[in-house]
Amino acid sequence: MEDHLNESSVFTVDPHTSFLSVFGENRIENLDESLKITAKQSQCEGGIHPQGSPASKLAYTLQKEIDNFCRLNPNFPPPNNPPQPRATLLIVDRSIDPAAPLLHEFTYQAMISDLLPVQDTENHRGIKYSYEFHQADGSMGSKDVILDEEDNIYTSIRHMHIAECSDRLIEKFNEFLSENKAAVGAGNSGPKNAAKSLKEMKEMLTNLPQYQDLKAKYSAHLSIAQECMSYFERHKLNSVGNLEQNMATGETAEGETPKTIVLDMVPLLDDPHVSPVDKARLLMLYIIWKEGGIFEDDKIKLLEHAKLKGELRDAINNLPLIGVKLTRIRRQEKVSFLKKRRQRRNKDEEAPYELSRYVPILKKVMDAHFSNMLDPSQFAFTRKSDMDSSEDGYGHSPGRSGMALSGVSLRTTKPTWSRKSNSTISNSSRVSTGAKLIIFVIGGATYSEIRSAYEIAETYNRDVFIGTTEILRPASFVEHLSQLKKPIPLTETIIAPYVPPTSYSKSSDPVSKTSSLMSHMHLNSSSSRISHKSSNMSLTGSDKTNTAVQPEEKEKKKKKGLKRFF
Repeated sequence: MEDHLNESSVFTVDPHTSFLSVFGENRIENLDESLKITAKQSQCEGGIHPQGSPASKLAYTLQKEIDNFCRLNPNFPPPNNPPQPRATLLIVDRSIDPAAPLLHEFTYQAMISDLLPVQDTENHRGIKYSYEFHQADGSMGSKDVILDEEDNIYTSIRHMHIAECSDRLIEKFNEFLSENKAAVGAGNSGPKNAAKSLKEMKEMLTNLPQYQDLKAKYSAHLSIAQECMSYFERHKLNSVGNLEQNMATGETAEGETPKTIVLDMVPLLDDPHVSPVDKARLLMLYIIWKEGGIFEDDKIKLLEHAKLKGELRDAINNLPLIGVKLTRIRRQEKVSFLKKRRQRRNKDEEAPYELSRYVPILKKVMDAHFSNMLDPSQFAFTRKSDMDSSEDGYGHSPGRSGMALSGVSLRTTKPTWSRKSNSTISNSSRVSTGAKLIIFVIGGATYSEIRSAYEIAETYNRDVFIGTTEILRPASFVEHLSQLKKPIPLTETIIAPYVPPTSYSKSSDPVSKTSSLMSHMHLNSSSSRISHKSSNMSLTGSDKTNTAVQPEEKEKKKKKGLKRFF
């Protein structure tokens, strides 16, 4: 059993069965053991109600493990020179945002993981993709490509909207041409001018035999981007994605109330070009959008249109196990969820892309943390003493719950779809101006939430790390849902109790980097926050399935759909 540093700001811990252990029908006898495994890894590495929420249980279990670790190891935490403000560990579970894992995300990294047959690398630091290409003799060849943080082209575009990737690839390629004018123009056939299109870029690449590694990287990303867009068109993701966004946000791209959800959905459920998994995702988002559930006879009719098989039907029927109401009886409705949601958005605000309007709740939670807007009744510290301490003006203050001491409103955060290389800046290269935030998601985190962590880090110039028991692809989330009523796989034996070493050396400790990170932090869970004065740490967690945080202000320039760039 081990943990994995997947990216510079992303890590996963065991057990990978946490989603089933936390939300499965047989979760009671498995939950405590599962959370103990996660808590022990966390301290080494650096049903939803106040007494029983998974986040709250993990927070208090982790607090106990940290206290014990510090008691047994007098050299922990290591001294900080210069002193650093305490970080915060915020713990939530997957039920905080059941819509996020179902939506199609149209950023490069997320599209690859959702649409293409990729596999995790053995070291869990990246993904492997096999693609075909035309060879010089006209035959087809195949090649495996690894996408990880060693690939600077990948890291520069992984969080970009797919519509911007082509421009970014051309821009990066032209930067290379500019920096290597002498080399690339040495031969008569060498490219001498900047590429203006992907077609020109491909032609220039063929004339650079001396740059095999560069050619391989650019060729791989061009092939991957083309395949993503081909899938997008074949499976009608423009229509599917627009409907998903209307349901997830509760409004159309023009900011109006969507009045034709079912009329728009039924043709897609009947369409053979829309995959069965995408049909199941649409139906689940529709049920989540209705909030109070749908009528049983309507559910039956929609399932008949979709013609879904057993496991996909099981996934839909298991939604109540993650806190989503499935069906309701016919009676006069109260104020609709749609109306309540639309009251939160300014009608004049515009989204940057019609297919990317939804803001993950986890991003709003992170924003609220740095704006001191988290509701302490939902995100309580595990120790009341932490209520009295605020790190550099961003902590909670007793008697002022929800007030923004920093003067930053949740409504001021804007989407960071931009051509700047924001996504290339990692925590390791940033000089942080305040305390770190570590957010941990029990039951799996999505690529949209991972991207949000990088964006929040850039917005506030803070180090933000996101950890989870699993990085969720939409298909795996649907599969997990389908298995919630099945027996839960046995978890591995819990990690042995910690035995302090006779001497402690940070330089020889393989996890010293994470231990140093854990040595000065607050812990917050979705139902409680944890702290330890000796370890300079605090935890918090949330008791609620949904966090009432105001949505961020939208970027003024609207871009319709996805532009065709191949």
